[in-house]
Amino acid sequence: VTDADVLGNNPIYNNGSIAGRATGGDFGFRLNKSIALGMVKPNLAKVGQKLEIDILGKIHKASIVEDSPYDPENKLLRA
Repeated sequence: VTDADVLGNNPIYNNGSIAGRATGGDFGFRLNKSIALGMVKPNLAKVGQKLEIDILGKIHKASIVEDSPYDPENKLLRA
């Protein structure tokens, strides 16, 4: 997504059926892509699961990623 980010309460779809809701999101500058946090049905909550998300009336591809796509091993210094 290059022109809009999740605002909250955005529907998440799996093959055209409602699968959950995004609770918030923004552009991840270190990832150079939009990221969102959401809740989906338990049977779909698997890393790599392909989904779709509605952002301002336009459907975008989405996928479930690990807990921290920027620092997955939690090795970066925290202030």
